[in-house]
Amino acid sequence: MKTITAGKKSIGGDNPCCISFEPSAGYSDIEGAKSMIKATAVAGADAIKFQTFLPGDAKRLMAKDSLVKFSTSTGKKEESIYKALKKRELTENEWRELINFSKELGLLFITTPVFIETVDFLVDANVDLLKVSKGDVDNVLLIDYMAKSNIPIILDGREKFENVDIAIKICEKNQNKNIIVLHCPSGYPAENAGVHLNTLQSIKQKYDYPIGFADHSPGGIMNYAAVALGSKMVEKTITPDKTIEHVEHFMSLEPTELKNFVENIRAIETAMGDSNIFLTSRVDASIRRGIVAKRDIQKGEKISLNSLDFQRPSTMGISCSDGFNVVSKKATVNIPKNAFLKWDMLE
Repeated sequence: MKTITAGKKSIGGDNPCCISFEPSAGYSDIEGAKSMIKATAVAGADAIKFQTFLPGDAKRLMAKDSLVKFSTSTGKKEESIYKALKKRELTENEWRELINFSKELGLLFITTPVFIETVDFLVDANVDLLKVSKGDVDNVLLIDYMAKSNIPIILDGREKFENVDIAIKICEKNQNKNIIVLHCPSGYPAENAGVHLNTLQSIKQKYDYPIGFADHSPGGIMNYAAVALGSKMVEKTITPDKTIEHVEHFMSLEPTELKNFVENIRAIETAMGDSNIFLTSRVDASIRRGIVAKRDIQKGEKISLNSLDFQRPSTMGISCSDGFNVVSKKATVNIPKNAFLKWDMLE
């Protein structure tokens, strides 16, 4: 797996998982966005992720409005996609303020541009990574323009592999090989059976780029499994209050949950350890057993299994691992009961 560089962080290879929080539905003004950024930094995460909508972008994007269905604490709901996106619009100055605020707190700033002009603005604003949304993985012109920026690219892997292949080739053609491929299950929230964590293994085998997981499930469990499967980036939505009855809140984490989420991922990374551990023994000699006389054994007697017992520690005599070499030998001396057998007692 390749390692890519974004800002001052390396992602992929043996580097720790890049933990990114996304307050996509968790703000409606710049102060709300700042509070989510601060919570991300306090939790010890690596990055904050937004979708950059400038004034008028929601209307420009949606030639025809549609409804998105989602779950809340009180049941199933639906919401206008246009209205959901409209809430996320901020001015260029406000976006610059958020980008600078994030960097001051040591966070990478990741965002999804909607239009060509947005890419130009984000390049000038010095963002760290650009993400291609699920609906744009086949938008070859937008991807080509994004790749030319030489800013690292995140691809949403919900598309079929053929389209992801094309997107990667476009990036590589533009000499942009700082690519991350994410697996992002669909749904608000995603059902357990629809998460398909094994897709991470397929992505890992197919591409030599870092893989990641963008979660749409309640809680953190799917992210923890993804990290254990090799994910080098996780993207989790956050909210000031998961009881808010709008899309994405119910499946998101609240600020008080973020630190525990980060700590759990770091604990899993530590626990993954070394895959070659079975090449050396982890059993202390003090708990291995040696071979002893189960009864008095007479000089010249042929050693049988019935005449042997096993006691700790193995360092007192012949180890049980040499048992096959002991049975059928003859005793060269009288061996008292409970004595550890030694090689000079046998022939």
